[in-house]
Amino acid sequence: MRQVGRKQVKHSDFSEEYAGRAISISLADGKAISGVLVESRRYWVKLRTSNGVVYINKAFMVSVVPNAQ
Repeated sequence: MRQVGRKQVKHSDFSEEYAGRAISISLADGKAISGVLVESRRYWVKLRTSNGVVYINKAFMVSVVPNAQ
């Protein structure tokens, strides 16, 4: 049975809390990337690093830690 008119609830992954802040992201392959979180989308984050802009798929992110400023 299909329900009509119910709004689907979007669950937050809290990535918007780190927008504009310096962070370190641990990846599934054991590497870590540090930079400033520029933008967060449903499946990707955009990170400005010392080597330029990097797009990271959220499925490969293990942890996000804010850097001390």
